[in-house]
Amino acid sequence: MPGFDVAGIVVRVGGEVRKFNVVDEVYGVINEQGVSNLKILGSLSEYTVAEEKLLAHKPSNLSFIEAASIPLALETALGGFEHAQFSAGKSVLFLGGAGGVGSYAIQVHLNT
Repeated sequence: MPGFDVAGIVVRVGGEVRKFNVVDEVYGVINEQGVSNLKILGSLSEYTVAEEKLLAHKPSNLSFIEAASIPLALETALGGFEHAQFSAGKSVLFLGGAGGVGSYAIQVHLNT
């Protein structure tokens, strides 16, 4: 796969972009529809293209590596809770909470 998560510096913006400027530090998931709509270059390239709605300003207290590690794992953890119709007061068993998805799932669960 060509990669999903991205963090970097904006080097060019399209004419309709309003949220970002050149030199802004951003992060996000550049592929909105998963494996059914892979971008040609993805995030495993020096430069890539992303839709404005799929990016956010990178928090200044995170490195690019830290920021790029967040989006897909957190989105997957949250999607699992939605799919399971998890809500406050319900119990959940985590098998393998050492990876990105598992560690985010545990953190989300602890905050519900």
